[in-house]
Amino acid sequence: MRILAINDALTGSPANIALMLNAGFERMGHEVTMLTSHRVEESPEIVRKKRLVSIPISYQESLRHYRCLYSPSVSSKFQNEIRCFRPDLVHAHNIHQYLTYDALRIAKMCGANVFMTMHDVFSFAFHRLNTNRFLDSGGADTRLTPFDHIHSAGLQYNPLRNIWIRSIFRRHVKGIVAVSYALERALKQHKFKHTHTIHNGIDLSSWIEDGSNVHAFKTAHNLHNRKVVLFGGRISPDKGTTHLLHTLIKLRHKIPNVLLLVIGDRKRWDECVRTAGIHEDLRNAVHCTGWLSGDDLQAAYYAADIVTVPSLCLDSFPQTNLEAMAARKPVIGTIFGGTSEAVIDQVTGFVLDPRDTDIFAEKVTLLLHNENLAKQMGEAGRKRVEEEFSLEKQVKKYLELFEK
Repeated sequence: MRILAINDALTGSPANIALMLNAGFERMGHEVTMLTSHRVEESPEIVRKKRLVSIPISYQESLRHYRCLYSPSVSSKFQNEIRCFRPDLVHAHNIHQYLTYDALRIAKMCGANVFMTMHDVFSFAFHRLNTNRFLDSGGADTRLTPFDHIHSAGLQYNPLRNIWIRSIFRRHVKGIVAVSYALERALKQHKFKHTHTIHNGIDLSSWIEDGSNVHAFKTAHNLHNRKVVLFGGRISPDKGTTHLLHTLIKLRHKIPNVLLLVIGDRKRWDECVRTAGIHEDLRNAVHCTGWLSGDDLQAAYYAADIVTVPSLCLDSFPQTNLEAMAARKPVIGTIFGGTSEAVIDQVTGFVLDPRDTDIFAEKVTLLLHNENLAKQMGEAGRKRVEEEFSLEKQVKKYLELFEK
């Protein structure tokens, strides 16, 4: 089978998941190419590498809720590429910013079966879903009103956007995959049909602890003799940064050598600290590494004592959970979104409401003080990810869906 995977860019979790899936499909004997995009400032030409095509785009962020539906230049380039590759199947991931939803129409017009994997809520929301209604219902009520959309998008609000997106899906997409049951329920509440849930997987073959790398990472970041709590990803207040900082203040009184290890953009983290209104000096209790990848990212997980995912939004299925479990680390995660579908409360970690900073601090303290319990939960997490969230299992489920 000839598969064309499409994703807006080669950065971020959806791109990494798409690339892992592509590698899995190739191992099963399928021919796979990834089509993505880059800014025209980087190169005005189409970039072609083995199994990768990147088209140049020029994009105004202020028009994203209009341009995400259709861009003449992008659609023209996409149509030329798909006609050259002639795929049997187009597997779309995140296309709501650069490649545009019109790619789905073109793919269907060119004779391909079209499937879409939803990694987030942006097919029906203008921002991450974190309304008071959602939070107060424990994540069950995902309804969004026009007022919610206007509050999120402001002057960029496009009242026809969501109607247009649903119309494109209805006419051109054979199947919609949600990466968690939580996201699938939200999609159904927003009138999306033909949905399936396939959880993300992880390539466990690369998750083997290298003691020398971990020691070097600890030395480079001054982590020796510290109790390390890891937090990472695309940093923003709806990822729970404010409540996490208040939790850290409570932890310092009980565990003086605790350190919050933050993986992500330093400027965004500094802005979150500033807006959190924290008056206590936490410089000695926080270290932000910036973005990490490859061996450095894995070393960070192995260097940590526990990992936390305190999101205050519908965080569909954070890959951080799987990476922590692959590294045999217990997770203290959020009740909002798909975390509870990966982390088993009181078995592989704890699933809590991050707004209750007393309980959050209590569970972090418990695991940092009780190394045997932390190790037991970490081993249970590794076993769970091996049994339920391997890349091989994810690939098999996708191929079963495609072949139906």
